[in-house]
Amino acid sequence: MTDTEKNLIELVVSRLQTIPDNQEISVGAEGKFTKNQLIQHVKKGDELGKKFVEIELYYLQSLKNITQSVLSDE
Repeated sequence: MTDTEKNLIELVVSRLQTIPDNQEISVGAEGKFTKNQLIQHVKKGDELGKKFVEIELYYLQSLKNITQSVLSDE
């Protein structure tokens, strides 16, 4: 595992830790999961964990693009 991959996993885990304990997250057809279940999948690097890292990266890239678009319109 590269340093970049480790950093991405740490980022995703940190973001997941901010979710309330009683909240469930739906991951498409995979079902609903608690934050602790998702953290374990991300740390294991299994298919669900990889999918969730992908989802988070897509979200963060979209947020960056939206922010840049808004700032360039000002």
